[in-house]
Amino acid sequence: MAKAGTVYESATYTGADTGEYILSNNDLIGAAFTLTQKTTITAIGAQFGGFPSGQIFGAIVPVSSSTLLPTFASSGIEANSLAHVVFSVPTVTAIDLAESLSVTLNAGTYGVVFGSGAFGANGNAGLGFLNNPVGSPNLFRSFFSNDWDAFGDTGVRLFVEGNAVGAVPEPSTWAMMMIGFAGLAAVTRYRRRSSTRAGLNAI
Repeated sequence: MAKAGTVYESATYTGADTGEYILSNNDLIGAAFTLTQKTTITAIGAQFGGFPSGQIFGAIVPVSSSTLLPTFASSGIEANSLAHVVFSVPTVTAIDLAESLSVTLNAGTYGVVFGSGAFGANGNAGLGFLNNPVGSPNLFRSFFSNDWDAFGDTGVRLFVEGNAVGAVPEPSTWAMMMIGFAGLAAVTRYRRRSSTRAGLNAI
């Protein structure tokens, strides 16, 4: 299997931040990303630092392609998650941390969200904001509310890792390809025989 690459990142890691936005059951932060082809997601992560306590969750969720916000209330994240992971952030000044999960997604728009208060996670962790934005990331936040709003601090680093899924021909396509190859081989043999006979007749 090919090594997983970065499918999406909202910002590149600087290592300079200790984490000012504290994820909790009242503060969920995410980013919208678009896949142009079928992709297997292998890990999600963020730049964390400061205030670690207990566990938090990370989840992949559906996002509206028009608003680039989740299509459900934040209290319904468990019912709407496509994949999730629960983990603890270590006590360090700043860390770029990825956690493994596995889900295959079709081309489309999705969100990666981190927080607490769901999936059995009830801890805290800080997200830093001193990273370098990549383009114009579409971040969103649910802050002491069930609603999602655009979040303008583009130095927050969230990222998604994975591999594009190669297109595998249908069995009927394989059969047609094999018939085609056999036909080409027969034509090639016929031409070789014809060329040989023509050469012999010319002698």
